[in-house]
Amino acid sequence: MNNPIFEMRNLEYKNNNNLLLKIKKFEIHRGACYLFKGDMGSGKTLLLDILNKSNSTYKGEVVYDGVNLKKYSTKNYNREISVVHQVQRRPFFTTVEQYIYKNIKKTNPKNKADKILNSISKAMNLKFLLKINVRKLTPPQFRWVDLAAKIASNPKVLFIDEMEQHLSKENINILSKLLYRKCNYDGVTLVCSSLNARLFSSLVSVTISLKHGRISSLRSRSRKK
Repeated sequence: MNNPIFEMRNLEYKNNNNLLLKIKKFEIHRGACYLFKGDMGSGKTLLLDILNKSNSTYKGEVVYDGVNLKKYSTKNYNREISVVHQVQRRPFFTTVEQYIYKNIKKTNPKNKADKILNSISKAMNLKFLLKINVRKLTPPQFRWVDLAAKIASNPKVLFIDEMEQHLSKENINILSKLLYRKCNYDGVTLVCSSLNARLFSSLVSVTISLKHGRISSLRSRSRKK
């Protein structure tokens, strides 16, 4: 098996002496979808924030691509990952087209940006929104645009917190097909969380249940050919 892209060793996070996360050892491997599920407050968002470098006040060690994550250049790391947070700040004077295009340019050659923009716009039915300012979008609309922008950026690792947030059943089906292709054909590693893991059963490679900040169960399945 290839070297994991993430390794967690004796990972602990405390807040006012309350232990919110404790993972002795866990690995995340490349080109697969890892979904963390659990009730509210189980530690899902906290773990994703640690892995995407939004939170560094933990004990233990997180290794990314063979390097301690705390020592890995934040600038370089942000070029290699994309994050869809539950709460996302919107740029003030930016259209949907500009927002997606900016994310695409982060990791893709300029001469391919237009093609990628057209492709993701068609796949996620965004053409009617492209000229609208992102500040004017409804929360569900911006969530869909944000997902499109981060998928189109083609990162090494894509983090999505609460995958189903604001999405209809039709949206979930479209998203699952796009992400399945990203993982299985483009080699993107997907790390996500959900309160309703069954909605993504066709996509997920490994499902990890969290309870009170600890891994309570682990289930993996063979990839579909």
